[in-house]
Amino acid sequence: MGEPDLLLLSRWLTPVPQFLTPLIGRGGRVGYVPTASSIYPDQDWLDLERGTLRDQGYEVVELDPEAESRAAFARRIEALDALFVAGGNVFHLLGALRLSGADRRIVDSVRGGLPYIGVSAGAAVTGPDIAPLALLDDPGEAAPLDSTRGLDLVDVTVIPHAEGTVGGKGPVDATRERFAGSHRLHFLRDDEALVVSGGIATVIPG
Repeated sequence: MGEPDLLLLSRWLTPVPQFLTPLIGRGGRVGYVPTASSIYPDQDWLDLERGTLRDQGYEVVELDPEAESRAAFARRIEALDALFVAGGNVFHLLGALRLSGADRRIVDSVRGGLPYIGVSAGAAVTGPDIAPLALLDDPGEAAPLDSTRGLDLVDVTVIPHAEGTVGGKGPVDATRERFAGSHRLHFLRDDEALVVSGGIATVIPG
């Protein structure tokens, strides 16, 4: 297996074609994982993301580990050209992925060459540990979670909305003060994207 290719975003999807076209060509089937937001009644931003991906020329395929069997999830992820994991609560996302067994399937697929796009919680879950997100997301809203160890696809924990656009600047500053000494953190603004390819991380405009 080679080094995985990941595009980690805080909010905007503008860099998606720039990231995907060299990897899969134009268009393609993008598996959309909405799981992080399933605990929230307002999911309008998910429809906006799906619409943006379609406008960019991709076929959006819903892929929800909470709504299908392990076998179905495993079969359907193999038919994708890329995986998109949406935002919401990162603790719920990780708990649901673990409970369904989708965490290992995603890691194996991404390490096997499936490009990964993560937004907000979908970006944060790729790191070694989501514990530093506790001041930004409520761990009490999570699916059962016995460990905060992330998917470990990248070696930093992404802190999205670093300029304080969600919840204000206070929790972001408190996260830096409390966790920067014990965790490798990457504070990602809404107008930035973190591209990880060939083991090299690069920040580009988002």
